[in-house]
Amino acid sequence: FMTTKEMQSRQFTSWHIRLLKFLRKLITDGNVWVLKVSRGKLGNSFLGVPVLLLTTVGRKTGQNRTQPLYYLEDGERVILVASNAGTERDPAWFLYLQANPEVIVSINGCEIQMSGRAASAQEKTELWPRLTALFPKWQMMEDRSKRSFKVVILEHPR
Repeated sequence: FMTTKEMQSRQFTSWHIRLLKFLRKLITDGNVWVLKVSRGKLGNSFLGVPVLLLTTVGRKTGQNRTQPLYYLEDGERVILVASNAGTERDPAWFLYLQANPEVIVSINGCEIQMSGRAASAQEKTELWPRLTALFPKWQMMEDRSKRSFKVVILEHPR
């Protein structure tokens, strides 16, 4: 039998990755639909963690892409974690944000235009304890992953 620590440190297999991708799409599409239809009144938290809708512009298609994400409010800033459920690649929304940092954030049905950037190593170090207190699984997922998760800071455009 494996200890809990050994189980948590195991890498994802290709089967795990395919299953995660399918489940993530199913949950994502359902959550986006509920948040949009209810104008942010339903689905705005999951497991006690607040959820927002992040709309980015696709790099190749130029089409809007909307993703529900956990977030941390930090004054007027919004902090996100590009975890992609711990898989080996950064999430598509992070790549879109790098190509075009202007995004639309919907929190509780209220849309806000913001600009996003990857946090510096120092900023991540400062924010990470608060982020993992909000959602402890981020630390477990990062430990299992082959990459360091990016932390994204969204701010109001100047």
